[in-house]
Amino acid sequence: MSQTVQRLSALVLSGNTEAVLVNRVLESHGFRVECAANARAAETLCRGERFDLAVYDQAVSGAMELAGPRCPTSRPRVTVGILPATGATESMRKRLHFVVRKPFSSDLFARTVKAAYGPIAADRRLSFRHSVRIAVSTCTLNHHGAARSVTGAQIVNISQTGMCLQTPEMLPQNAGLEIAFAVPQREVALQVKGTVMWAHASGRAGVKFDQLKAPDQRNLEDWLDSLLPNSEAS
Repeated sequence: MSQTVQRLSALVLSGNTEAVLVNRVLESHGFRVECAANARAAETLCRGERFDLAVYDQAVSGAMELAGPRCPTSRPRVTVGILPATGATESMRKRLHFVVRKPFSSDLFARTVKAAYGPIAADRRLSFRHSVRIAVSTCTLNHHGAARSVTGAQIVNISQTGMCLQTPEMLPQNAGLEIAFAVPQREVALQVKGTVMWAHASGRAGVKFDQLKAPDQRNLEDWLDSLLPNSEAS
């Protein structure tokens, strides 16, 4: 069994002076940083990835539009706006999770980054799919009133709401599944029920969890939380 902890990711769209400071703080807190030269480049990056954190400098043309509700790309989990010492409308501030005013120090920006860990982790807990490779103990398929065992099934990614399963066969869409597996590096086994939402001829299938029993839900949440990047970085 194996599992991969995903690093936090950050997009920075800022002027040269501020970008140096911002990048240094983010990297010291364990973020993988992508820098954009302009708003169009930032938009392109957001089309290919959902970032955990985005830093948008109002001085860069088009930056605040990326933080707005009409942004045509995948919105980062948390947005930080770099605004001038005075000004900025209330509607602009509402687009942002956090605001830092120019001029700002490394310590001030570091405190903002630490404050962002909470909402990033909360969103990741609900939606982020962790890459894993776990052989299931049992997998029972329920379809058209009949139940049968599916052998050789493996979990390839998982979140609080579902998983991607790899099996030797193509599973029927809308079929029910009952799956048991041991949690890596923990003396606990989980039993989950779900529905096949999509399936591919390769044997990959997307499974949405039905309501889990309270102990299984807690164990799943605790385990997935342990896979998140450390939010206590300094």
